Amino acid sequence: MKKYLNTLIAIVIFAALWGGVTYYNKHKSKEEAATTEKPKELILPVKAEQVQSFTITPRDGEAFTCARDGKNWTITEPHPLPADQSAVNDYVGSLVGSAVNSVVDPHPSNLKDFGLDPPATTLKISTSGTPAQLTLLVGDSTPTGDAVYAQVAGNPRLITLPGYGKSTLEKTLFDLRDRRALTLEQDQIQRLEVTSGGKSFTVTKNPDGVWDLDLPPPVRADTFSVQNLMSAFQGLPMVSILQEDKKGADKYGFGHPTLTVKASTATGSQSIVVGKKDGSNYDAMNSALAPVFTIGSDFVARFQIDPATLRDKSYFSFSAFDAKNVDIATAKEHRVFEQQNFKWKQTEPSAKDETTEKMEDLLNALTDLRAASFPKASPGNLAAFGLNKPLYTLKVTFGDKNSTQLVTVGSANDHFYAARNTDALPGEVSKPNLDAIDKALGAL
Repeated sequence: MKKYLNTLIAIVIFAALWGGVTYYNKHKSKEEAATTEKPKELILPVKAEQVQSFTITPRDGEAFTCARDGKNWTITEPHPLPADQSAVNDYVGSLVGSAVNSVVDPHPSNLKDFGLDPPATTLKISTSGTPAQLTLLVGDSTPTGDAVYAQVAGNPRLITLPGYGKSTLEKTLFDLRDRRALTLEQDQIQRLEVTSGGKSFTVTKNPDGVWDLDLPPPVRADTFSVQNLMSAFQGLPMVSILQEDKKGADKYGFGHPTLTVKASTATGSQSIVVGKKDGSNYDAMNSALAPVFTIGSDFVARFQIDPATLRDKSYFSFSAFDAKNVDIATAKEHRVFEQQNFKWKQTEPSAKDETTEKMEDLLNALTDLRAASFPKASPGNLAAFGLNKPLYTLKVTFGDKNSTQLVTVGSANDHFYAARNTDALPGEVSKPNLDAIDKALGAL
């Protein structure tokens, strides 16, 4: 009995091993079949950098040609135009990546039913590889919409390409041209001159890399606000082309422009002149570019602002860590504080040590001093705001270069006003701001 039992166990073990080996071999065969699957047939089996030119001819429209000029692309026909390098490179990548989806009919008798007689789009491509020339005919989408009919000239086969190929391969001249309304690099702009509705203002980046606002007169600009204004240029597109030159362009309202923005860099400048409203857009032109075009209304709205919104509302821009000397004169007293080796001391009217915590309260109260509004004022008319006889004179020295910021505070008609020595126009400040300075000063 034991002999039969051992034999039975051996048979079970053998069967299990045999089953495992069989499963492994089948699984391995499937993997090998998958790895040896026939590669997709590419329409244009060359590298993207080997494509030298291509011509797109739509069924109903004008043909145009893009040609490689060194590392860049240009539009050469029907007339020379700068090309959108990114858009053209993406398009070429789509050309060399297009693969046959299926072969519908090796020898079709009727191409008209598939939108290929005549084709919706004809692509003629020249390369430095093999083939040197190729013409691809693109037809209609298949009934299910997941593919598009196509044919390679010289090969009778009716094939399909993936459905996305139709929108990817059928491009217009407008799709591939350089559509930037401003071709200066945004981060290189050093000066903006804006005129709208008879009012003008200018922002200029000074040698320290800080923006100044000239209303006139010149005042400090808020960096974040100016950067937000500059972002209007980031990729600013032409929405449409009205005409390819400026002949007779006065009909677009440029004689009495809605807005003019001149942007300048260290090497040149360009002016965008905005004319009349055109639907939801505006007619516009660039002094350095040939066409008349339209741009979005959001660009116009960005610049039609009260220039005062660009003013820097902060009176001090130091950090508590960088402060070295604080000199405060009020109607009651004059006090000076110095920081040495990260320790603060009062040096006037008497010498004594001060705690870091209390000095930070004073420094924070100073940096919190902000303009709540900017009253109408003329340069030099400080007496109207009580600044000829200031209630406070606040001076802070800070940083490795011992930079100094000096602010005076005055009062007129129960309102408080402040002006920095670098600004010709004052701003109104709140009494709670001044109370916070008094409180911090009294605690020292």
